[in-house]
Formats: sequence, C-alpha cells, structure tokens
Amino acid sequence: MIQNEAALINAGLQIGLYDRETVNRLRGLARVSRQPLIDTLSRELGLPRTAFYLALAEAHVLPYARLDRWSVDTALAGRLPPSLLKRHLMAPVRDEARTLHLAVNDPSDQAGIETARRIVGAGTPLAIAEPDALAPLIAQYVAAEARDASAEDAVALFDRLVREALLRRASDLHFESVKDGVRVRLRVDGRLQPCGGLLPKALGDGLISRVKVLSGMDIAESRAPQDGGLNYSFGEGIDPVEMRVASIPAKFGERLTLRVMKSDPGRQTLDSLGMPPRMVERLREALAHPHGIVLVTGPTGSGKSTTLYSALRELDAGSLNILTAEDPIEQIVPGVTQVQVGGKIGFAGALRSFLRHDPDVILVGEIRDLDTADVALKAATTGHMVLSTLHTNNSPSAITRLADIGCERFMIGATLHGVIAQRLVRMLCTHCREARPPTPAERTLLGLEDERDGDAGEARVHEPRGCARCLGTGYRGRIGLFGALWVDPGLTERIAAGANEHELAQAARDYWRLAEDARAKVLAGQTSVDEARPYLRLMARGAAQA
Repeated sequence: MIQNEAALINAGLQIGLYDRETVNRLRGLARVSRQPLIDTLSRELGLPRTAFYLALAEAHVLPYARLDRWSVDTALAGRLPPSLLKRHLMAPVRDEARTLHLAVNDPSDQAGIETARRIVGAGTPLAIAEPDALAPLIAQYVAAEARDASAEDAVALFDRLVREALLRRASDLHFESVKDGVRVRLRVDGRLQPCGGLLPKALGDGLISRVKVLSGMDIAESRAPQDGGLNYSFGEGIDPVEMRVASIPAKFGERLTLRVMKSDPGRQTLDSLGMPPRMVERLREALAHPHGIVLVTGPTGSGKSTTLYSALRELDAGSLNILTAEDPIEQIVPGVTQVQVGGKIGFAGALRSFLRHDPDVILVGEIRDLDTADVALKAATTGHMVLSTLHTNNSPSAITRLADIGCERFMIGATLHGVIAQRLVRMLCTHCREARPPTPAERTLLGLEDERDGDAGEARVHEPRGCARCLGTGYRGRIGLFGALWVDPGLTERIAAGANEHELAQAARDYWRLAEDARAKVLAGQTSVDEARPYLRLMARGAAQA
C-alpha cells in the first residue's frame, strides 16, 4: 500500500484526470480484486504511476523533479541521517539551473520535510518525485543492511517494469549497463524516456539475468550476442505479453532490448490510421481487385506493417485464401496463414511455395532483392493480389527502385495499382496543447502566404505544453503522415517508357504528396510544426522547384 495513496487519487480528481463517479465505480472493483484502489485506477484507465505524481505536483503547484536530468547534491545528501532517507524517501537535488530543491514523494509529510530542511536549509523549495526514481538515488547513502532489506528483488522489479511499459504504451524496453549501475529506458511514441532512476549494479545485473532465463538465453554466456523471446503472464486473467529479446555485450556489462509484440485488432483498421478519407477509399478500391500489387514504402519504424495488417483485416478471410511471408510475424491475424521466413526459407522461396497453395492474396513482408520482386510481380500477373513494403523516400521513387534492382518496367506498369508512402509523427496531447498564430517562418513553411481564400490570417498552429495525461511530454500517441500515387493507364505508359521520378509525379493524375498531409495535420492541431518540419520542408522545396 502506498502511504500517500489518498493524496495521489485526490490530486487526480483535482486536476480532472478522472471524475468522482469513476473512482467510486472502481472502488468496488478494487475491493473484489483485493487490489489497492490506485492500482485499479492505473490498470483500468491506462494511467502509469508517473501520471499520479505529475497530478500531485500540479495540484500542489510544485515542480516535478526530472531525476534523469536533475542531480543529487551529494554533500547535502551525505549529511542527512540514513534513517530519514529510508523512512521518508527524499533527497536534496539540483535542477538544470543548479537551483536546490528537496525532492519528496509526499508533500504532506511535514515531519520529515522539516527535519530535512533543518539540515539542507530552511525554506528549501519542494519538488515532487516518484519513489521508484528516488530510491536508487539515495541507496548509496543508506547502510548496506538497510538497502538489502528494502531492495526490490529482480522478479518483482521486472514485473513492475513490464506493467509500466504497457501502461505507457511502450514499444521497447532498454536495459543498459553503465559504469555505476543499470539504466532502464522505454521507447514511447518513437522517443526514449527514462523509467525510474539508475538501478544499483547488483539489482540491475539480477534483472538482466532474470530476463535471460525467461527468454531461454544462456545466462553463463555474457560475451556474445544472443536472441530469445518470452511470454510474460501477470495472471489475473490478463493475456500474456509476448516479447522479443536481444542481448549484446558492452563495456560495462550486457545490454538487453525487449520488443513488445502488441496486437490490437480492434483499433488497427484503415480508418484508425489517420489516412485521409479519399486515400482510404482509393486503397479499398485497389484491394477489391482480384490481382495486382500494392506497395507501402517508408523507412524502418514508419508503420508500414501496421498499414498492411490493417489492409488484411479489410479482406474477407473466410472466402479468400490469404498467405503471408514475414520476418518476423508481429501480429496474429485470424483466418490468415502466416509464415515466418529466415533460416531455411527466404521471401522468394516462400512466395514460390505459396503459388502451389491456391492463394488469393499474398503479403510479402519486404521486397529486398530482384528474386523476391520478380516472383511478386509475376504472381500479380497470374491472378493474385500482392501486398508488400519497400524502403524508399516517396511514392514515385518506389517505381524507379524496382526498375533499379532489375524489374522490367512494362511489368511494373502492368501490375502496380499504387504506392503508399508514410511516416509517423507524435500526436499532440489534446488536453494540454496550446494554440497560437504561426510565426512568419512557419507561415512560409506551411504555404500560408500563398492562400487567397481570406482565412489564411486566421490559421493556428499548436504546440506541446505537458500535463499528467501525457506524462509531461505534450504528446500522446502517434499518427501517420501519408502520401500516395495511384497508377492509371496514362501512367502505365510513362512507367514503361522509362520516365524518372519527377516525370512520374508530374504525369500522375492521382498523386498525393506526403507533405500535403503533414500540412493538413499541423493546421488541424493533430501534431506540431516541429514534428512535421522535415516533411513540410519537402513541400516548400517542391513549390520552389515548380
């Protein structure tokens, strides 16, 4: 039980993180499950513990201590009694401007605060910090026997970290051995963020060993990279979490990276991706064809697989024979035969085998070489719908990329329905985003100075502020930026004639630039100028060339 649970819950109520009706409803559920109310709120509402402490800071009008950026004042910390540090969990810290604060997890703990202030200085301003972040920082000032008695063991620690990762919607967990311990970071919305403070070396090494055991790795081998996987179960009727695990030796010990393999078919539909409605309609038209090929292009981590999985879920798996070749299989799609390539079978080999299994739709995880591309194009000409990905910067360059690796241009033009280009950007938190007029430079970037419809001067852009709901980042979730090129008979002739990227873009009657979607999402307040800036520059450059 958290000592200041009531204060944390009330702080969430005070800032509107949830309402009293929700708390009362979940209080009964907490009693039935015999869980603390704050844990039930956290699980049912998807709120990490950090959100409650940010709410506490906001309710008390105190700064939130970012202990990954702030530093402990070692001289003052060494003067505080170890019993005080252990019982009240506080530490003297300095922020990025070197201003002294007393970081506490409970601002109502007046006895402990006044005792500490008599040593660090009367009137020292308070800052709110999470216990999980404070504990590792002050461990070096507590006697060894006290640390051992209160230290979280590796089993409980891993359980807590996985729960935290899921609540934060993390895609990866990073356990990194550094000089003084083990650092834990989570990748959320494409950005790494710290998770708690630096773990003591012994506890961090125990955590790494625990994960290696669970993932089937050799714990005696620490000088060579290893790969493994695990299904982690929390019990309580919750589905196990599947994770891919990779280890590599580094200077100060091993580093582990855990990829969370999440599947959420209910949300992953074409309509939920953020694709413009006209583009969704055009993609559905392409998927309705009995044969041909549709490509999704973009760099690693741009959401290509999610788009393809969403497209598969648009199809009727009950009346179609759908086969996929993937490396790795990231999501399970009901009714679809999914094949893991690698080792004895590659993409091209899997494709050739598929053609003997009477397929209607074939998904190829990635076209990497001429062999795979050739089989895919031939399959598209013999009565099969083929979906795949390609690594290129935009839609027209996918066509020239296929030609560069050796595909016949007449085959590309005859089989290709269209190419979707995409990127991922962070979405602004809708609860704390702030609207403002764009600066002159931003107006130029967004092309607003060319507007003649009379409302260009009323345009607004939004920027992140940070609140408890978004854990102070100003962003929550990601959305796709999309461009597309659809092939018509006229473009088919240009492709066969050897037109370059610029000529194809000029000749296409159905071509949406990714930069146009970026502009629309900035002006709609879905993302910020800073997030979309790299793609808006492409639009400005294209306008200058025109």
